[in-house]
Amino acid sequence: MTGFLTPEEARGYDCPTARIHGDGKSGKCRADKCILWRWLPLPAEHPLFRSAVKRECACLAQEEAEKSGKPAKNSDHYLKKAVANVAKNPAGFGVPDHDTGWCGLGSKPE
Repeated sequence: MTGFLTPEEARGYDCPTARIHGDGKSGKCRADKCILWRWLPLPAEHPLFRSAVKRECACLAQEEAEKSGKPAKNSDHYLKKAVANVAKNPAGFGVPDHDTGWCGLGSKPE
């Protein structure tokens, strides 16, 4: 398995730790039913979510400064709106879906 996958996608891969069954077929990944499965953190806890919120705060501050012709307020002033914008469309801001994970047998994908 490579990268972050939904459990449905992961089930299409062979499991490197599964035993060979009597039918001679290798076992498939059990994804979220396996003790090795690791979930991505929920979006608000994900570092990419936090980074996207910071970028959105800066963009909102810059937009207001350009409209008003006045210096931008501290970007934290826009935090609530930035969080709402990123939460509406996480993928649009580069935040992976929280319904994805990876096989904990290897290292965490980047």
